[in-house]
Amino acid sequence: MQVSKNNALGFWTETYIYSVMLGIAISAAYIVLEEPVYYWDYAAYFNAFNQQGALLVESPFNWLSQLGTSIATQDYGVAILVPLMPFHIAFGGSRLSFVAGIVSVYLVPAALFIGRISYLEAVSEAPSRSWPAVCIAALLYTPFWAPTLRGLPDIAGCLALTAATYFLWKSKFLTREPVVSGISVGASLWLAFMLRRWHAYAAIGVALSAAFLDLLRIARDRDVPALRAAVAGGLCAIFVVAATTLNFQLPLLARILGTSYGDLYSGYKTTFVTQLGEMGNRLSYVNWLLIIAGLYISIVRRNRFSLFCAIASVLTFLIFTRTQDPDRHHSLPMFLWLFPAYAQAIVAIVSAPALKSRGWTAGVAVAAGFAFLGTFFPAGRQLLSPVDFVFARQATLPLHLDNLPEYRRLIDDLTTRLGPEDRFSVFASGAVLSDALLFEMDRDLVPHIGWICQVDSRDRFRPDALKSRFVIATDPPVTHLRPGAQICVTLPNQYIIDGQGIGAAYKRIARYQLSGGVTGYLYEQMRPVTQQEIGALYGEFRKEYPDWTTPVW
Repeated sequence: MQVSKNNALGFWTETYIYSVMLGIAISAAYIVLEEPVYYWDYAAYFNAFNQQGALLVESPFNWLSQLGTSIATQDYGVAILVPLMPFHIAFGGSRLSFVAGIVSVYLVPAALFIGRISYLEAVSEAPSRSWPAVCIAALLYTPFWAPTLRGLPDIAGCLALTAATYFLWKSKFLTREPVVSGISVGASLWLAFMLRRWHAYAAIGVALSAAFLDLLRIARDRDVPALRAAVAGGLCAIFVVAATTLNFQLPLLARILGTSYGDLYSGYKTTFVTQLGEMGNRLSYVNWLLIIAGLYISIVRRNRFSLFCAIASVLTFLIFTRTQDPDRHHSLPMFLWLFPAYAQAIVAIVSAPALKSRGWTAGVAVAAGFAFLGTFFPAGRQLLSPVDFVFARQATLPLHLDNLPEYRRLIDDLTTRLGPEDRFSVFASGAVLSDALLFEMDRDLVPHIGWICQVDSRDRFRPDALKSRFVIATDPPVTHLRPGAQICVTLPNQYIIDGQGIGAAYKRIARYQLSGGVTGYLYEQMRPVTQQEIGALYGEFRKEYPDWTTPVW
C-alpha cells in the first residue's frame, strides 16, 4: 500500500481515530461484564490513576514534586500515568476512563507502529494490498490486550521498545549515524525501563540480539569501519542509559543492584517446561502456526528484521525466566517481537498472486476476531468452543465473583463486630479471597487489617497476624502461586480449619459460600496463641525454610 506524503497525515489520523474508537468500544464491552472489584495489580495503577488525577487538579506543583520522587525511588512509578491524566480530567476516574486512556495513548500507537514496521519489512518491492490485514491483526493481537483489559498499563513500554527496535534496525545496528542512532536507542531503552523497571530484561534482550546479528555480518564481511561505528553507537546508547538512570533513578538503581530478585521471586518461578506452556497458552494454535510459518518464510526470503525480533523475543524470555515466570504483562515484549513473523505470514498469504487479497484479508480479520472473542469474552468462548483452536487456551475473561452477596455478608459481619482497635487477618491469597479483595470492596476495612504473608520468599510469615481478634480461613486453601510457595498461608489456614495447634485458640462463628466452590469461615480468637503453639507452627515452617526462627511471643 502506497500513501503519498500529502495524504499521509490524514491517512494516519483517520487510522488512529478509527482504531481508538474500536478499542474504546471493546474496552467498554469488556468492563461492563466485570464485577467492579479490583485488587492487587489489577487495582494498583487504577487507584494511582485516581490519586494522581486528584492531586494534579488540587496542587500541580505538589504533583510534579511527587512525580520526580516516584521516578527516583518507586518500583511502581507513576510516570506511566502522566499521559493518561487528560482522561482523568476530562472523563473522571472510572475504570473505562482509565482503560480507554491506556488504549488510546499506548496500545493503539504501539500496535500501529509495530504493525507498520513489520508490514514494510515483509512486503517485496512490488506494491502490496496486505496492509489492512496486518493492521487488523496488530490491533486485535491478544497479547497486547490481555494485560491492558486487566488494568495494567505495561503496553507503554512496548511503544518505547518498538522505537528502540526501529532505531536499531534503520541504523543497521548503529553502523549508520552511530552517535544520533545510539542516543535515540539509549533514550528509548531508558524510557522503557523508567516506565516499568522490569523492561530492563527486554532492553538487554534486544541489545544482545542486535549485537549478535551485527557481529555475524561484520565478521562475514570483515567490515572494520562498520565495527568501529557500531562500537561508537553502542557506547553512546550505554552512556545515555547510564546517565539518565544515575541522574533520575539513583535510589531505585541502588536498591535494584542490592536485591537478589531470583531469591525474592522464587515463589513465582516454576519449571522451564511450565513456563513454555504458559507462553504457549497465551496465543491460539492458529496464531502459533502463522508465527512459525512466518519465521520459515523470513528465513527463505532473508527477512532479517523478523529474525532479529524473534531472537530478541527468545533472549528476553530466557533472561526473564531466570528470575520468575512471565505473567501476562511481563510477556508483552516477547510477543511484541514475535509479531513481525506473524505479519510476514499474513503478507505472504494475502499477497499470493493466485489468491484474491480481499477474501484473504477478510479471512485474517475473521480469524483475529475469533481469537479475540474467544480469549476475552465468555459468550465468544462458549460459542467458539467447537473450534477452540482459534483462541488462546489461557482466557482473560472479565473479573467475576460467584455469590457476591456472600462477600457482602462477610464484610457486613466484620464491620458489625470489629471494635475501634480490633484487627482481622485473612489466611487466603488468590482470586477467590484475599485481604486486598475485601478492602477494595470496602475501604473502611483498611485500618483493621492485620497483614499476613502472601509469598514465602518475599514476605515470610508475619506472626502479628495471630494477634488479630478475627481471622478468615478457607476450605480448600486459596493460593495463586505454585504448590509449596505459600505455606505461610496454607499452614496457618489448615491449623485453624482443623482447630489444632494455633487453631485451638479460635472459635468458628460464621460460614460463607464463596466463588469457585470455596467455603470461607470467620473465626474469633478466644484466647491468645501460646508460645508453644507458635513454636510448633514454626517447626513446620522450618522443614521448608530452615532459617525461619521462632519469634519471642
